[in-house]
Amino acid sequence: MKNTVIHQIEVTPDKDEIAKTILHHIEATIGEASPEQLQTIVESLKPKVVDPEKKALAQKIAGQDYSEGNLAVLELANLERYYQRRRELLTSSITTTQVAKLIGCQAITTVHDRRKANTLIGLKDNGVYKFPLWQFDPEGDDGVIDGLPEILKTLQISNFAKLNWLTKPLRAFNNQTPVEILKQGDRDEIEDLVIEARGVGVAQ
Repeated sequence: MKNTVIHQIEVTPDKDEIAKTILHHIEATIGEASPEQLQTIVESLKPKVVDPEKKALAQKIAGQDYSEGNLAVLELANLERYYQRRRELLTSSITTTQVAKLIGCQAITTVHDRRKANTLIGLKDNGVYKFPLWQFDPEGDDGVIDGLPEILKTLQISNFAKLNWLTKPLRAFNNQTPVEILKQGDRDEIEDLVIEARGVGVAQ
């Protein structure tokens, strides 16, 4: 705050006298403050409005209501939830070398090329790419379940988010996961799934 007014306060042992002294200097400060300074003070004294959704999330994750004091606890709990989900997504997965051997690639660079081209999906874990086993199918085109590359190219989100979406139940599909739908091989349902994927990550 510009042009800050500083008053030296002499404190006496008597509480009433202390209170009167403080009020006196507050009144003096207010009297000398500019309208802009007063507005800043008013804004700082207003109670903070917390988003109800944030309160609900704090209660669900940290077991307590949101407050400035426990924000770090909430953020840590949220991070722990995401790391746990990441571990779950990679529970049954194989490395780049194992993928190359499985699908008959001459070089592991081919696996990385396919990952970049969205015909395979992998997630880096401790410096090594891991590829979930559910995506591979010896009867599918290029050794993966039919429709997967189309879905991967349609989803405009991170690889973690793609894996998460692919393995979570969808209400629009009778609570089946996208992976389950792809494995069933129904072309009409796969086309509907592609339409669903177009809306993922799009701001409403």
